[in-house]
Amino acid sequence: MSFWMIVLLLAGSLILGTLPLTGWVVQLLSGKKLSTLGTGNISVSAAFYQGGKPSGIIAVILEIARGIIPVIAAKILFPNAPAWQLVSLILLVAGRYFVAKGGGVTNATWGILVYSPIIAISSGITGLLIWRFSYVLLPISKYSSRLWASRLGCLSGPFWVIFWDQTSKYSLLSPGELLAGIGLAIQLVIINLSQQDDIMYYMKQQLFSLKDQLNIKQCGEKATRLSELQRAGFKVPLGWVLPAINRLEEINIPFKKQIDLIHFPLIVRSSAIGEDSNSSSAAGQYQTIGPVNYPIELQDAIIQCRQSYWTPEAISYRQNQQIHDTGIAVLIQPYLASEVAGVMFTRNPLDGGSQIIIEALPGGAESVVGGQFTPIHLEIEINTSIDDLELPDILPKTVILELVKLAQEIETFYHGLPQDIEWCWDGIKVWILQTRPITNLRPIWTRTIAAEVISGVIPPLTWSINRPLTCGVWGEIFTLVLGKKVAKLDFNQTATLFGSHAYFNATLLGEIFSLMGLPEQGLEFLVRGQKMGKPPIRKLLPSLAGLWRLIQRERHLHNDFKQDLEQLFLPKLQQFESDLSLKYLTLNQLLERSETIKNLLKSATYYNIIAPIGLAIRRTLFKVSDSWIPTQTAPEIASMEALQTIANNIRETFEEPEQITHESFNQILAENQQFETWLQTYGYLSEVGTDISVPNWLEQPEILKGMLFKIVINNNYRRENLTVSNLTILEKWRQSQCYQRTLTKSKIAEIYGKLLAHLRWTILAIESQAITQGVIENTGDIFYLESDEIKDWIQQNIEPDLISKVCQRRQIFQEDSDRIVPAIIYGNILPKPRSIILQNSAILQGIPASIGCVEGTVKICRSLTNIIDQTEDMILVVPYTDAGWSPILLTAKAIISEVGGQLSHGAIIAREYGIPAVMNIQGATTHLKDGQRVRVDGYQGTVEILDSRE
Repeated sequence: MSFWMIVLLLAGSLILGTLPLTGWVVQLLSGKKLSTLGTGNISVSAAFYQGGKPSGIIAVILEIARGIIPVIAAKILFPNAPAWQLVSLILLVAGRYFVAKGGGVTNATWGILVYSPIIAISSGITGLLIWRFSYVLLPISKYSSRLWASRLGCLSGPFWVIFWDQTSKYSLLSPGELLAGIGLAIQLVIINLSQQDDIMYYMKQQLFSLKDQLNIKQCGEKATRLSELQRAGFKVPLGWVLPAINRLEEINIPFKKQIDLIHFPLIVRSSAIGEDSNSSSAAGQYQTIGPVNYPIELQDAIIQCRQSYWTPEAISYRQNQQIHDTGIAVLIQPYLASEVAGVMFTRNPLDGGSQIIIEALPGGAESVVGGQFTPIHLEIEINTSIDDLELPDILPKTVILELVKLAQEIETFYHGLPQDIEWCWDGIKVWILQTRPITNLRPIWTRTIAAEVISGVIPPLTWSINRPLTCGVWGEIFTLVLGKKVAKLDFNQTATLFGSHAYFNATLLGEIFSLMGLPEQGLEFLVRGQKMGKPPIRKLLPSLAGLWRLIQRERHLHNDFKQDLEQLFLPKLQQFESDLSLKYLTLNQLLERSETIKNLLKSATYYNIIAPIGLAIRRTLFKVSDSWIPTQTAPEIASMEALQTIANNIRETFEEPEQITHESFNQILAENQQFETWLQTYGYLSEVGTDISVPNWLEQPEILKGMLFKIVINNNYRRENLTVSNLTILEKWRQSQCYQRTLTKSKIAEIYGKLLAHLRWTILAIESQAITQGVIENTGDIFYLESDEIKDWIQQNIEPDLISKVCQRRQIFQEDSDRIVPAIIYGNILPKPRSIILQNSAILQGIPASIGCVEGTVKICRSLTNIIDQTEDMILVVPYTDAGWSPILLTAKAIISEVGGQLSHGAIIAREYGIPAVMNIQGATTHLKDGQRVRVDGYQGTVEILDSRE
C-alpha cells in the first residue's frame, strides 16, 4: 500500500468536497447566490427552493457523483482495505461542510450505497421505521420526526456494518473499518444538529390559511386561536398567516398566486409568539396596518408589522414578561367596514364575577381599545334577562343577545377560561376579530374537588395544619411522575382559602396535567367536574416512566401500609390511648405530642390520597361496579351497621313498639354497655373528618343517643344488600383486583381519622391551659389561631396579644359561615356576594347519587348539633356529607347536599340504605326553606320545588 496513494486519495476527497458545485449550478441557471439567501446553506434543498426545479435536479446529480467518486477510487486503489472507502467519505463530507457549506447527507448516502448496498438499505429502512413510529407515537411534528429519523438512521450504520459482517461466512470486520463507520455516523449527526435546516426554514416562509390547523409555536397565539374558532364554526373573517421569523431581514413573500385571490382592502396584524397568551396579552406592543388598498402596499405593510417586533418598547415588554425573542408571525385579513365594534369579557375582569362586560363604539375596534373615546358599557349577569337593561341605540337587542351567546360559547370552547374578545358588527353579522385569555384572572381556583376533601367553613388552625400536608403530598406524587419538569412549580400554591372555604388551583393542576400528557379537558374536569377524555398515546409517552413509578408505588401500597401500620401507626395510637389524662401534661409535652401526630399524619395523608386514586384507576381499568366491592368495612358504613345491630337488639327487648319510651330506652343503655363500646370504637368520627375544630362523636354522646333512639322506634331502616355473588370466573378475577385495595383504603381512613381525633384532643388540652393563663378567653378560641402561632407562644414563653387576633378572625369566620361562595374563582379576589339566579328556579340540577324519586318536606340541617324532630316525610338538606353525618342521614327520606359527588360519603350511605340522594346543589341550604315541599329524583339528579315559601 503506497503512502502517496493514500495521500492522493485523502487529499482528492477533501478537495472534491470543498467545491461549491451546487452553488455554481444555481448561480449559473438562476443568477442567485445561495450563500446570501435563506439559511445560507449551499444544499440540494436550497437549490430546489431558490433556483427552481432544473437547478435542483442538476445539483442532485452532481452531489450523487461527488459521493460516489471517492468510494470507487478507494475500491480501485485499495481493494482489500474497505476502511479507506469510509475514510474518504469522512474527508469529503468535512470539506463539503466547512468550505462548500453543505450537509453532505446526499454524498454520504450514495457513497455508502456503493461501499455496501445492503448496509445502505438497512440504514434507510431503519430511518423509515423510526420516522413512521415516532410521528405516530411521539408529540412531535411530521417534519421533526423526519429529522430524527435521518439522524438515527445514520447512527444505525455501524450496527449494520457489524451485523452483516457477523452473518457473512467469508469476511471479518477490521477495527479500522468499524472506527471509520462510527466516525462517519457521528460526523453526519453533528452536522445535522448544527446546521439550520433548509426545508424547515422555507416551510416557515410559506403562507397558511386560517382554515389550516396552525402550530402555535409557528403562527402565534392570535392567529392560532382564530384558526381554532373558524374551524369550530364561529364567524371569523378569512385570513392568511406568514409564519414567525425572529430576526430582521429582507422579507421574501412567496405567495404571488394567493395575492391574486385576495380582495382588497386588507389589514395586516401581528401574531407574535407569546402575544395574547395565557400569561401576557402584549396589547398595543405591535403594529397593525390597515387598510391596505393595493398589492404594492402589502409587502411594505408586512415589513412594517414585523419591524414593530424590534422596537425598544416591545423588547422591554418581552424582557419584563420574561418572554423569549421567538419571533413574530403576520396575519393578513380582509379589512371590515364595521358599523359598531368593541370588546367583551366573558367574566368581570375586575374580580372574575359572573357578568359579561360589553363595550362598543361606532366604527372599528381600534377606537375602543385605543382609549381615546368612552365606549358604551354594559354589564350583563350570566343567565339573566336583558329586558330591564337600558340598551344603547347603536346596538340592536338581537346583536346584544348574540354577543352574550358568543361570549358563553367561546369561553366553553376554551374549557372555561375567561376570554377577552374583540368583535365587530357590519350591520348583518357579528364577526370575531380576536380572543385571548383575561390575563389578570389567573390562577383559576375551583371547589370541584376541594369541597370533597375538606368541606364547609374552615378555621385558621385547621387550614394551617391541613394545607401543608395536602400540598406536600400532591407535590411528592407529581414530582414522582414528572421529575425535573415540575422543578419550577410551587406546590404550596396547590390550595388556598377564599371566604374561609377551600379551593384548589385549577391552573396549576391543569399545567401539571398538560405536562403529564393528559387531554385539554383536564381543566374542565377540574373546573366544571366534567369527564376527562382519553389522553393521546403519543402525548402520554414522555410521562410513561414516571407513571410507571407511580403504578409501582400503588402496587406496593398494601404491603407498605401494612408495614407502617404494624411498626408505626398502631404502636403510636396505642401509646396515645394509654397515656395519662392530657390535663396532667405540660404545654411543652402537649406540643411535642401534637408535633408527633402531625408527622404521623404526613404518612397517613400520603396513603389517604394514593389509595382512593389507585382504587379509582383499578375500578376503571377492570370495569368493576359498585356492587362488586365491599363497602361494609368503610368507617361510615361499619359504624352504621354496628349501630343498626344495637338498635335491633334494643328493639327485641320490647314486646310492643309502644313500650319504647325515652325512659325505657335510657334504662336499657345504662344496663347495657353496647352503645358505650360502639362510641369508643367509632367516636373518632365527626361530621367533617378533616376539620379538627368540629367535635367528634365521642364528645357528643347525647346527640348520638338521640339518633339511636330514632332508629330504634323506626323499623324501616334496612341496609340494602347490593353485593353480587353470582360472578363468573373472569368477573371474580376483575373483582379481586379491587377487593383488597378497598379493605386497605378503609383501614387507611380509620387510621387517618383516629390520628386527627387525637390531634384535636391534644389541641383542646393546650386550649384549656391557654384559657387558664389568660392567653385566650373562650372555648373554641384556639381554632382561630394558626399552628405556628401556638408553637411560638409555647416555645418562646411569651404572652402575645392573641385575644384581639382571635376576636377579629372569629368575626370573619362567622361572616364567611353565612356566605355563599362561588364554585369557581378567577384570579385572587373573591367576587362580591350576589344572589343566585337560576334559569328555572323551580328545578335545581345536581349530581345523581342514589336512585329513587320521592316527595317530602325540606329540613335544613347545617350541622349535627341541629336537633331534628322525628318525621317520616323529611327531605334532609345539608351543606356536605362527611362520614360523621351517617347517623342523621339514616333518618331522612331523601338527601340533598350542596357539595359532593357519586363517591362522597353521603352518596355511599344513601346507596347502601336505598335513600334517594342528589349531590352538588349549590346554595341549597340558602335557596331552599324549611317546610317546602320538594320532589327529589336521585336518578336524574334533580330537585323540583313543589311550593314556594319565603
